[in-house]
Amino acid sequence: MIAALSLTALLAAAPPAEPPVSFRTDVIAALSRVGCNSGACHGSPQGKNGFRLSLRGADPTLDYETLVKETGGRRVNRHSPDDSLLLQKGSGRVAHNGGALMGRSEPVYQTILRWVAEGCRDDAPPALVKLDVTPGSRHLPLEQPSVQLTVKATFADGSTRDVTNMTVFSSNDVTVAPVTKNGLVTFARTGEVAVLARFLTGITSTRLAWVKPDKAYQFRGPAPANFVDELLFAKQKELQLSPAPVCSDEVFLRRVHLDVTGTLPTPEAAREFLDSKAADKRAKLIDQLLQREEYAQFWALKWADVLRGSPVTISERGVHSFHRYLVRSFADDKPVTQFARELLTGTGNTLNKPGANFYRVTRTPEDSAEAAAQLFLGVRMQCAKCHNHPFENITQTDYYGLAAFFARVQFKGAQFGLDDEVVYLQPGREINNPLTRKPQPPQAFGTAVALGPDDDRREKFADWLTQPGNKYFAPSVVNRVWFHLMGKGIVDPVDDFRDTNPPSSPELLDALAKEFAKGGYKLKPLIRVILNSRTYQLSSELPQQSAHAASPDRYFVAAQVRMLTAEQILDAVSSATGVPEKFKGYPAGTRAIALPEGGINHPFLMAFSKPVRDVICECAREDDPALPQVLHLLNNANVLAKVKAPDGRVATLLKTEKDSAAAIEQIYLATLSRRPTAHERELVTKHLAGVKDRAAGLQDVQHALMNLNEFLLRH
Repeated sequence: MIAALSLTALLAAAPPAEPPVSFRTDVIAALSRVGCNSGACHGSPQGKNGFRLSLRGADPTLDYETLVKETGGRRVNRHSPDDSLLLQKGSGRVAHNGGALMGRSEPVYQTILRWVAEGCRDDAPPALVKLDVTPGSRHLPLEQPSVQLTVKATFADGSTRDVTNMTVFSSNDVTVAPVTKNGLVTFARTGEVAVLARFLTGITSTRLAWVKPDKAYQFRGPAPANFVDELLFAKQKELQLSPAPVCSDEVFLRRVHLDVTGTLPTPEAAREFLDSKAADKRAKLIDQLLQREEYAQFWALKWADVLRGSPVTISERGVHSFHRYLVRSFADDKPVTQFARELLTGTGNTLNKPGANFYRVTRTPEDSAEAAAQLFLGVRMQCAKCHNHPFENITQTDYYGLAAFFARVQFKGAQFGLDDEVVYLQPGREINNPLTRKPQPPQAFGTAVALGPDDDRREKFADWLTQPGNKYFAPSVVNRVWFHLMGKGIVDPVDDFRDTNPPSSPELLDALAKEFAKGGYKLKPLIRVILNSRTYQLSSELPQQSAHAASPDRYFVAAQVRMLTAEQILDAVSSATGVPEKFKGYPAGTRAIALPEGGINHPFLMAFSKPVRDVICECAREDDPALPQVLHLLNNANVLAKVKAPDGRVATLLKTEKDSAAAIEQIYLATLSRRPTAHERELVTKHLAGVKDRAAGLQDVQHALMNLNEFLLRH
């Protein structure tokens, strides 16, 4: 009796037995942790060296078959688990192209070892429903440049686990703060990082910041003009950055003309603005430019690029009809909610209903879903077509759920080679989810949509997209506009919204999105707010920063210098010389920014990388000048002909302006939108005095100005 009681006491005091290792939870997580199932290793579609796993454990059934049954089960050894080929290669005891991935004492190794020892069982554990990382987003104190992250998983049965030692961590900027495989984040310098934590199908992130104080730092910047400046200057101050001074009137004049209308001011307009003493002349100029026809043409060009308006995708007549529709939309300042709805729900003859051309470009439900997400949600979801998104909680079901909204779109007329097609809906058409092999109900990133049998699914998607409070739509559009005006997105790349690519100023993005909604989702009020900010009007000269400041690249401390687009340069040459460019099939005086089509056969535009509109992203245009382009402008016979044209600016000045100083000033105003400096005036006067032919001398001056960086670049 005593012995029995003692045994009972011993059993009660013994630690509880560990639960069996779960293949679908523990082993899959272990393989992800060491990268075995990554796209660069055995998780690639072809596998590696005869061994293939599903990407990041997306298909545990396939992985179980591969590990336990394929090749006669030689990858696991139930009789001697430590000798399993999987463990020998993973620990580097047997030659392995990936090298040693796990030490024999590490949790990853021990987890797989126990699973093999327990008989390599498959299982059906409760699904992961939530992943939390601690601490959440925070600003670390001065004395704490390091922080240990902890990850907790919550499962469908309500149970929770600390899964830190099975989580994959990554930092979006290792130069600021790398993260160890065990989740220790250490800042090397002042800055902000987003750290991603991935466990099984769960992805979460935390945003951390740390500042190394500089006692000598003092914020110096212009007085804020509106909330844009207040929010950005506060962020810069927090990170010990200082903005540039406000740019000169000459720089602002040229910049705002190019950014709003794509064109240069005339010499007369430049002189009037520069000579004005009005305190509000910049605000008045912004208002004037937003009413110009060139504004509508230039912003139609921007959207035609990403909407892929081209004769190849739409047809010759169709692309002209589509372009006229875009120009009207921007001239009327049509709400972007309405614009998006017209594109996404378009039906009928595409010549008469040009918004329906969206479907002539995106001819499958998958293409339509990808385009809609990238254009109006700022989300690149292409990779979710084949597997869950590697850096975001976007699943294959999300992908095919979005595509299901467009499954019933069909076409008439294409087989006859007509310029127009008819877009219509065919009831009953569905798209299958490749995981379930069943028709996928429409859903918008996890949000189910109530549908009647006769409902146009696209209308329901447009309702969801444009509803107030949609966390994607307004921020995405605002960010795209900011990118076009500032040269870099608050989220950058501009169409890559995800937790691991956070905005440089979440507060500013949120405030602009609210302002956009308050203005009826119209672009002109939004553009006006940005242009009137001191942030937009800063000089491009980067000021000296504190020794312990964050990197200034993301925080808009100075204007972004960038090359003009192909159309802007060609139109600038025409405007400066007073000789319009001729385009085959277009009336005289047509500007390059007003051309409806991409990929036009024009040597100058081709040399300066006018996109053919075959991709949906803003990346199709070249940002940096290349030597062939510089040489093309320097030696271009057409450019030289414009400079020397008998009806050009120089020839007209020779007839009407006897004073060389006045002629020089006019050429500078027409070409660089400013008057020459005293030094430049002296050099040019000296050059003219040394040539026999006054006409040739003035032509030399203009041609030289058009080959300056100041002409080619937007400062």
